[in-house]
Amino acid sequence: MKRLLLFFLLLLPALAAPRLVVQPEDGLKPLLDLIASAQEEILVKMYLWTPSRLDVAEALGQAVARGVRVRVLLEREPSGGRVDLTVFQALKDQGVEVRLTTPFRFVFVHEKSLVVDRKRAWVGTMNLTGSSFTANREYALILDDPKQVAEVVRVFEADWEGKRLDLSQALLVWAPSRTLGGVKEGNARETLLGLIQGAKREILLEHQAMADPQVVAALKEALGRGVRVRLVGSPREPGDTYFLAGAEELRQAGAEVRFLPDPYVHAKALVVDGEVALVGSLNLSANSLNANRELAVRFTRQEAPEAFSRLLATMEKDFQAGLPENPFALPPLEGVIPWQEAPKYFGRIATVEGVIQQVEDRGTVAFLRFGPGESDLRLVVFPRNYGLFQQPFPQSYLGKKVRARGRIVLYAGYYEIVLEDPSALEVLDGSP
Repeated sequence: MKRLLLFFLLLLPALAAPRLVVQPEDGLKPLLDLIASAQEEILVKMYLWTPSRLDVAEALGQAVARGVRVRVLLEREPSGGRVDLTVFQALKDQGVEVRLTTPFRFVFVHEKSLVVDRKRAWVGTMNLTGSSFTANREYALILDDPKQVAEVVRVFEADWEGKRLDLSQALLVWAPSRTLGGVKEGNARETLLGLIQGAKREILLEHQAMADPQVVAALKEALGRGVRVRLVGSPREPGDTYFLAGAEELRQAGAEVRFLPDPYVHAKALVVDGEVALVGSLNLSANSLNANRELAVRFTRQEAPEAFSRLLATMEKDFQAGLPENPFALPPLEGVIPWQEAPKYFGRIATVEGVIQQVEDRGTVAFLRFGPGESDLRLVVFPRNYGLFQQPFPQSYLGKKVRARGRIVLYAGYYEIVLEDPSALEVLDGSP
């Protein structure tokens, strides 16, 4: 009997260890499997949800059809825009209860979470977009620790109602890091700075942003006391203040910086001394730390050996694959590349070749698409230039084999080349 009890006691920590999901390698299946497992309730809180992820809306609708109550809280105005009405209506049509975030409660509800039956929680870096699962470096943790999951639920319920919540004793890492009306709403800044200030040997970061002055100062202080600091992010245009300026400041202080063109780094991950990690929606920016609703998970190698090892191995691989120089500062690429290779040369001026499979004129912008996927390269033309191109525009390019030249950039999850001059777009003979 004692041996049996010991066996179950040894088993319990393993059951409560978070599981790591890595994108784009793992794809959508882990999330869909989690949704499919629901028997009573699903809670979703999401910053950005695009029509390319209506498959998730359909999966939630299937849950509703089998008697599961599904509630979705969407950020009202992501990135200064508005919630996608196609997604909003699709969720409504599926029987999902949908609310938009309470105005002025936070700058953004940037959290990306999903809870099933109040037993398991998905806490990620990724939005519900096509590129998040096909073209971005993203991480998510699936938690089954009852106390952690209960905390995610408690905050969901508060945000669903737009109510203030005391998180002074939080188990997880929450933003905003502020105290209003005597209520401590988050612990993100103190947790993050504590990790950096406690580092003894090395700090490895894979982040989209490096824009918070206090975080940059803490990392420089760590460099000053002999801690190795390594940072991997994706290329940025010169003058960028969200990642590049902070990254260059750290480089000048002795940090090792790498630029990863593919997959695009949307991750928000930090590992200290090879023993402690922080993963979640938290960007290293003042807005994210001070004013957004954010959620991240702090965990150790000992608590979650498999998740930790995979996270560290992926971050190491990305660092090794990264470029020492920002591709936006590199000379134009010579020769012609297939359009499918565009993500590898993100930030470079290049000539790409392929067949235009779809065209779309939205009135405010026109797209010439090489493929149907959200991460597939598209050519972008603005109305002021429509008359310069082959007419009727853009329909005349449909099905044509073309070569386009320009800088490969990323906008709202789409790889694209903006065309200002028709000389940058050549229709090849014998198309397609």
